[in-house]
Amino acid sequence: MTMACKAQLSIPNGLWFFSSSPPLSHPFSNSINFRKNYFRSRVLVRQTYQCWNSRRYGGALYSTCNANDGDRSSDTFFLTTPLYYVNAPPHMGSAYTTIAADAIARFQRLLGKKVIFATGTDEHGEKIATAAAARGWTPSEHCDIVSQAYKALWRDLEISYDKFVRTTDPKHEAVVKEFYSKLFSKGDIYRADYEGIYCVNCEEYKDEKELLENDCCPVHLKPCVRKKEDNYFFALSKYQKQLEEKLQLNPDFVLPYFRLNEVQGWIKSGLKDFSISRASVDWGVAVPNDPKQTIYVWFDALLGYISAVIEDKEMPDLHHAVSLKWPASLHLIGKKQTFFTYLEKKDSLPMVNQRFYSSKNKKCLVV
Repeated sequence: MTMACKAQLSIPNGLWFFSSSPPLSHPFSNSINFRKNYFRSRVLVRQTYQCWNSRRYGGALYSTCNANDGDRSSDTFFLTTPLYYVNAPPHMGSAYTTIAADAIARFQRLLGKKVIFATGTDEHGEKIATAAAARGWTPSEHCDIVSQAYKALWRDLEISYDKFVRTTDPKHEAVVKEFYSKLFSKGDIYRADYEGIYCVNCEEYKDEKELLENDCCPVHLKPCVRKKEDNYFFALSKYQKQLEEKLQLNPDFVLPYFRLNEVQGWIKSGLKDFSISRASVDWGVAVPNDPKQTIYVWFDALLGYISAVIEDKEMPDLHHAVSLKWPASLHLIGKKQTFFTYLEKKDSLPMVNQRFYSSKNKKCLVV
C-alpha cells in the first residue's frame, strides 16, 4: 500500500519536510512538489515525496493526511506522546519521542489545522513511592520536582505542546474515578483473589515462562516478587472478538506494521481478564467502591489522553471530554506501551458509550 510519510527537521533558517527515500533504482510514485511560504521572515520549504511503499523503505513517521487533500482548516488534529513516568528524570528516549511529535504538530499547523498536542507525566504507582522514599521526599514532592524537569526540558527544546497532563491533577483523578464507576456498574469489573509473580519496576504481573532464572525480570534483570492479594479485575476476555474484528477492519491502525502483528498475536493467543487495582500500594487513585485499594497505574494513566482536552476552568466530566475530541488523531508511544495503549484506545471507551468509535484516519505509531 502506498503511503506518504513525512517528518520535519528544524534548522536555523527554516523547516524542511521530507520522507524516507527508497533506493535510487526505484522511482517515486509522484513528482516532487516544492512550495515556499514566508512566515515571520522565515522561509519554509516543503518537499512532499510519496514512496512506492514507505512500509518497506522504513519511513519513520507517518502522517494521517496528505498535504494536497484539500481545505482542512476546520479539522482538529489531536496528537499525544506517552505520559512519561516520573520515577526518574527525563532522558534521551523521552526527548526522541517528543521531538517527533513536535515535528508532526508543527506540520499539521502549517496545513491550517487546529492542533491539540498533549504530553505530560504519569505520577502514580509503587515505583514512584519507592523512588521518592530513597530521596527522602514524599511522593507528591518527588512528582512535582520531576514533572517540572520535563517541562524545563520541553522549554529548552522548544516543544510546542498545547496541553501538559499530570495524573495527580484532581481533574484527571475525577475522570479516572468516573470511568471506573461506569465500568463497575456495567459489570465489566469484578473482585477476585489473584496470585502471581510481580515486577515492581514494570509494575505488572509476569507470566512465569517469560522470566529468567530465579524469577528475574528479563527487562530489569531483578528478581520479581510472588504476591497474593484481593484485587478488582477488568473483564477483558469478553471483548476478544470485537478487538479482533476492529484490527481486521483497520489494518493500518498500529504502525509500523510489525507492531500490528505483535498486537494481533497477543489477541489471538487469548485475552485474559487482568487486575486493575492494588491492595498494597498507597500512592494512587483510590478505588471508588473500596478506598483501601488504589487503581492500577496503567488503568489510571492512559485516561490522561481524555482528561487532557478538558479546560482548566471546566468541571471534569468523562462524556464531555470524550465529545470534545476522541479518539485522538495520532498516538506516539514507546514499544513497551503497545499492548496497554491499544486496549485503552480501542476497547475501554466504547464500553462507556455502548459503541466502538470509528478508527478511520486514526493511528497509533510505535517509535
